[in-house]
Amino acid sequence: MTSLTRITLSGLLAMGVLTGARHAAAGPTDAVLWPTATPTPTPTRDEHRNPEDAERLTHLARQVDAILSEAVQDLGLTLTLSERGHDNDEPPSDDAMVERAKDSWVISPRIRFEAGDLRLELVAVAPGHNVLLTRTQRVTRNRLEVRASVMMRDLIQSERPQTPEPPPAGAPPLHEAQAPRSQGRAVLSLNSAVFGGYVGFALQNASGSNDARLVYPLVALGTGIGLGASMLVTEEWDIGLGDAWYLSAGTWWPIVSELSLARSYGVRSGNAYMGGVAAAAGGITLGAAALTLHPISEGGAVIAHTGGAFGTLFGGLTELAYRGTTKITPERGIGYGAGAGVLLGGVIGMRANISGSRMLLIDLGASLGALTGAAAASPLLLVEEKETKVRDRLWLSSIALGALAGGAIGIWSTNGSPNDSAWTRLHAQPYFAVLPAEPLRGTAASLNAGFQGLW
Repeated sequence: MTSLTRITLSGLLAMGVLTGARHAAAGPTDAVLWPTATPTPTPTRDEHRNPEDAERLTHLARQVDAILSEAVQDLGLTLTLSERGHDNDEPPSDDAMVERAKDSWVISPRIRFEAGDLRLELVAVAPGHNVLLTRTQRVTRNRLEVRASVMMRDLIQSERPQTPEPPPAGAPPLHEAQAPRSQGRAVLSLNSAVFGGYVGFALQNASGSNDARLVYPLVALGTGIGLGASMLVTEEWDIGLGDAWYLSAGTWWPIVSELSLARSYGVRSGNAYMGGVAAAAGGITLGAAALTLHPISEGGAVIAHTGGAFGTLFGGLTELAYRGTTKITPERGIGYGAGAGVLLGGVIGMRANISGSRMLLIDLGASLGALTGAAAASPLLLVEEKETKVRDRLWLSSIALGALAGGAIGIWSTNGSPNDSAWTRLHAQPYFAVLPAEPLRGTAASLNAGFQGLW
C-alpha cells in the first residue's frame, strides 16, 4: 500500500470519527441551522417568479445563511450544518423540525420578497421541546445583517433561563434587600447640629463676657460646624440608625452627668459648660471606638439610652434615700448615676441583639412600674404632716422596686422574639391559678401563684 493511499485512508477515517463524534456529542448547546428557504409565493406575491428575481433571492438566502451562522456561534451555540436533504426552495415541515430537535436547537430561516423589501422569518425549536418559536420582520436589504442577528438573539434568549450574574465577593446575596447607605444620617445630623450649638454657647459662657450679642453668632457657627461634620462622617462611613442613636447617648448623658456633678460641687457655670463639652467628647470617642468593633443595633442604642435614663433615676433615688429626705435636688446622685448608667448600657448595647421596639416596651414597663410604686406608697407621706426619714426611704424604695418589677414584667411579656439573642430570652414566667373548693375534703377555694420555666 503506497504512502498516498495510507494518508487518504487515514484522512477518511479521521473525518468519519469526527463526524460520528459530532453527532454523538449533540446536546442542548448544539444548533442545527437549515439552509434559508425561499417558499413558493402566493399568486399575489409573484415578484420573484422572474428568473432574475429568483436568482437574486437565492443569493440573499445564502447571505442570510452566513449571517445566521456567525450569530449562532456568537450566542455560545455549537453550529451543526444540516444535510440539505430537502428542496432549497421549500422550508422543512414542522414535524421534521420537532423530530430533529430532540437533543439540539433546530432553526429554519425563510425569506421572500414583499412590496419591494424583504420578509425575514425565523422558525426554531428548542432542545427537547415540541413548540415552534417564530420571529418575523420586514427588513430592507441594507439592514438585513443587523436585523437578522438581532432576531436570532431574541429567538434563542426567549427560551434560555435568565440567570443573574453572581454578586462580587463580600457582597450580600441578591435576594436580600439592601438597606440604603447611612440610614442614620438625619439622626446624626440633628444631634451634631444641636451639640455644635451647645459648644458655641459653652464657649461664650467660658469667655466671661456678658454681651448677649455674642451668643447667637457663636451658637449659629457651632450648629453649622456640627452639621457639616456629620455630613462628612456619613459620606465617609456607613452610619446606621442604631449607630447614630448610640453616638447620641454618648453625647448627651455625659453632659447631664458632668453638669449635675459640677453644680453639686459648686463649679462656676462657664467651667461647668466646658466640662460638659469635654465629657461629651469622651463619650463620643468611646462610642466611636465601639462602632469600629461591631455595628450597633437599634435595640443596643436604646439600651445605652436606657442605662443613662434609669441610671439618673436610681442615682437620684439613692442620694435621696441616703439623706432621708425628698426636699432636695439629688444633683450628685443624678450625676454619678447618669455617667455610670450610660457607660454600663453602652457596654451591654455593643453586643445586644434585641429589637428596638421590645426594648422600648421594657422601658415603658419599668416607667409604669416606678409610677405605680410611687402611687402605691404615697399614703406613707400623708399619714402625718411631719416628715420622717423612714417614711421617705420606704416611699423611695417603693419607686425603685416598682421600676424593677415593671421592667421584669416587660421582659417576660415580650419574651420569645426570634430576633433577640439567647441572653435576652428568659425561660421563666409567672403563673396564677385558682384551685376549686373540695367540700368532701373540707377544703375551700385557694389561690396558687408562683414562677415556672427552665432554670
